[in-house]
Amino acid sequence: MWGVYYKPDFHFGGVQGGAAPFKVEADPDDVAVDPYGPESPDFVVGEEFAHMWVSALAHCQKRFEGQMPKYKNEPSGGIGAFSPDSFPVFDVFRENCYVIADSNHGFKMIGVGKLVAEEICGVHSKLMEPFRFSRYIEGKLHPVSNSPFPWS
Repeated sequence: MWGVYYKPDFHFGGVQGGAAPFKVEADPDDVAVDPYGPESPDFVVGEEFAHMWVSALAHCQKRFEGQMPKYKNEPSGGIGAFSPDSFPVFDVFRENCYVIADSNHGFKMIGVGKLVAEEICGVHSKLMEPFRFSRYIEGKLHPVSNSPFPWS
């Protein structure tokens, strides 16, 4: 699987992004989700990441050609959580808890916060129905994508 994502990062005046996630093969009981991100000794990018990512950026846009010396080599990354069908779950859990399980991309879905707030206040929307826990039991899964990326 090959692919990258990137965007301007105005916090440090550069480009921020990553690549296709790798599957964690360890037994789930042995996976430490904390500490998260660069503090984790287990889920940060390795030495090979910089060359792959900068090369991929240059492949996508010529302006990134020859920019390897500007790569800021520091720990980055983190463990991501995916649902069984790689789509987020937005639903009530155990009567008094609302879950927004993002499947590694759901928080980027514009408008979800507003719909969740409205739902908690009693206003339900059909837009939320495809993202319920019940879709797994009912077999109402999202179409399988032909994309090589788990987030699309």
